[in-house]
Amino acid sequence: MPAQHTRLWPPPKDAWLPTCGVALIYVAHWIYGALISDVALVMGMAAALLLGAVLIQPRLRDDLLRLRGLGLPALLFAAVIGVALWTLTPWIPGGPHPVWAYVGLPPGASTIDKSTTLVAIIQLLGLACMFAVGAATGARDERARYAVRLMIVGGLVFGLWAFLASATGSIYQTQGRRLEAHFLNPNTAGTVFAVLLLLSVTELVRQLRGGMRRGDLTRILPLATTTLTFAVCLLASASRGAMMALLGGLVVFILVQLATGSLKPSRALGAALVGLAALIAVVTMAGEGLVDRLFQSHEAGIVRTAIWDFHWRAFLDSPLFGYGLGAAETVNKTLISHSNYELLWNIKAILNVYLQWLEEAGLAGAAPMFLCIAVVVVTVLRGALRRSRMTGLLAGLLAIDAVFLLHGATDFGLEVPSVAALWAWLLGLQFSLSQGSSRR
Repeated sequence: MPAQHTRLWPPPKDAWLPTCGVALIYVAHWIYGALISDVALVMGMAAALLLGAVLIQPRLRDDLLRLRGLGLPALLFAAVIGVALWTLTPWIPGGPHPVWAYVGLPPGASTIDKSTTLVAIIQLLGLACMFAVGAATGARDERARYAVRLMIVGGLVFGLWAFLASATGSIYQTQGRRLEAHFLNPNTAGTVFAVLLLLSVTELVRQLRGGMRRGDLTRILPLATTTLTFAVCLLASASRGAMMALLGGLVVFILVQLATGSLKPSRALGAALVGLAALIAVVTMAGEGLVDRLFQSHEAGIVRTAIWDFHWRAFLDSPLFGYGLGAAETVNKTLISHSNYELLWNIKAILNVYLQWLEEAGLAGAAPMFLCIAVVVVTVLRGALRRSRMTGLLAGLLAIDAVFLLHGATDFGLEVPSVAALWAWLLGLQFSLSQGSSRR
């Protein structure tokens, strides 16, 4: 494999675009995941300005206009925004929520928190801008590869800082010695480092193939060290959900490579067994905290199931339009009683993004969002099966989708604005990358 394909220098044409996109994501990670609404809104504004810069560049604008298949996901996303805006009015089936009459503020609205819903709508528009920026970035193979390498290098710096800060106790940690970076939750940090680990593994596999053909493994040592750093950070987060999601992502990675012909069954089986053995060895040597938490999964499952039961019943009370985007915490406060106070008093999210979306947006708003994501992922998979190049990277990106989707079933990482922006950017990147040269 040519050496220039493994370096950050010289950068490809329009390298400022992936550089700005990656920088925006890591700055948001650093500022506590943009959890404060004002910071999240500024991040969305920056994404919109970055998209504006793309649109005034003829070359980049043409790259976006050449993309196929954007119509359906755009319509579905527009439906989500339309439903969310509709819930800000009282003119909705069933009428406004009774809370507005109770507080004496007619005419009211379907949502129980207008300001939070409006902020959530603006944040969604910011995520759409991040998707478009990612799509413009991935429209050229060399730019997409450069973006992934930048993300890995940025992740290395971020991971080393997070590990050292966690080990030395130089940053505030909400859950003892578990690595949290600045996310204020180790499970969110686990999601991010699982994603970075898969990106790094994807690049490492690509380089191993090239290096093995020449018998020269020295050039893979930096990336191998980076991969180990992400693995250590993931283990230090002691996130059970992130580790299980990573394993699911690795399965998807192997299956997509098999489907695209990048791996032969015998080689794939060998790689999977070696990877599994290595993972078990690393967990045994360095994952004591994770192992302890795995043995406590039954107790955690009981707690989360009880939380989900309360919120599932809340969803059933308003299944069509929900309680308004961003209103999950407010809904949770209305559910607190003397009997469940210890369980619900400090809940900021439902620990299940699917249930949270159903509760907030109802079937009318959640269904088009779920379909929008499904259309994008299926389009990427179909494109990966047609492509003759970049199939390894597309397999890795689809595996990352699996990480987000799997961990979202037991945690709230996607409710963190910077993490949602990361996935939106990666979805856009893979959507356009999958439309490159097809098999002949």
